[in-house]
Amino acid sequence: MQPIQAISNRIIQLLNEREWSAYKLAYECGMPHSTLSNIILCKCKSCNFETILNLCRGFRIQPVEFMNSDMFFLENLDDND
Repeated sequence: MQPIQAISNRIIQLLNEREWSAYKLAYECGMPHSTLSNIILCKCKSCNFETILNLCRGFRIQPVEFMNSDMFFLENLDDND
C-alpha cells in the first residue's frame, strides 16, 4: 500500500471511531475541507509531517497514536512508483 493510502485509511478509521464527518475534522484541524478531501481521496502523492500533526491536533491524539496501526508497518508499505 502506498503511504498516502495508509494515511487516508487511518483518517477514515479514526473518523468512523468518533462518528465524525470529514467536515468536522477539517474544522477541528483548522484546515480547508478541500485539503482534507484531497488527502482522503489520495489525490496528493504525499502528506508532510506538519499536516499529520494538524490531523493529530484535530483528533486530539498524539502522533504515535495516529501511527499506531499495522498499516504503517514497513512490510505493509510500498513507496515505489
